[in-house]
Amino acid sequence: MSQRRFAQAMNKTRLAVICDSMRKEDLPNVLVIESLSFAEPWTEEMFLHELDSARIAESLVARVDEGVGEQIVGFLCAWIVSGELHINNLAVHPGYRSRAVASQLLDAILIRAYAKSVTVGFLEVRASNEAAAALYKAYGFEPIGRRRNYYEHPREDAIVMRRQPL
Repeated sequence: MSQRRFAQAMNKTRLAVICDSMRKEDLPNVLVIESLSFAEPWTEEMFLHELDSARIAESLVARVDEGVGEQIVGFLCAWIVSGELHINNLAVHPGYRSRAVASQLLDAILIRAYAKSVTVGFLEVRASNEAAAALYKAYGFEPIGRRRNYYEHPREDAIVMRRQPL
């Protein structure tokens, strides 16, 4: 799918969210999304470590208010180190997928990275996760390598992707 057609498709189902910094009080909702999204989810301690590493870590949540109060529908955890962006974790609640939540989180982290003069971005994605890989490609990330048996449960390779320039 071309980037233009991808953008048009996303605009049809786009859910307006507010992307802002993750807080400790967001963790119960983040942990639910994490457990619904991954076979081997991050622990609360892992997220707390991200929040305590504010010098390099950028942790974002996507918030929505559809008339029943504010809800967290997605999150992104990344590091910005030595002019590089490393996207470590990105998930969207299953009930809000295909509504451009992940795109808005990516937009937000790229804006933050650009403001910090980042020049290159990296991430890993499961080899079988075609939807995520397509999203990252639409954002200019290209496959540059493979990490054999990177993931467990199930064991699977990771595709390393890079975007340069950022």
